[in-house]
Amino acid sequence: MNCAEHPGSEIGQRYGHETDASLVARAEAALMAAHGCTPQVAAGILTGVARSAGTELRAVAETVAAVAESNAQAPPETVRAAITCALRNVLP
Repeated sequence: MNCAEHPGSEIGQRYGHETDASLVARAEAALMAAHGCTPQVAAGILTGVARSAGTELRAVAETVAAVAESNAQAPPETVRAAITCALRNVLP
């Protein structure tokens, strides 16, 4: 399940006030910090995950940002698997 399917979810409510560009930038920064990738690679990962998961970019960015901030939970399996696959394709 994702925030696009559940617009009233805690993550959706928490970031509902933030612009899409700001949210995506924070998610990209989280990926860059966690995996040492470039901004272009981080942006490509987010868009690729959204496309492969069949969800909106904002929902993926919300999930990545929330997980990065909480460090208490892993992202949903589909998002984690897509990020791992994308990183394998771009990192040495």
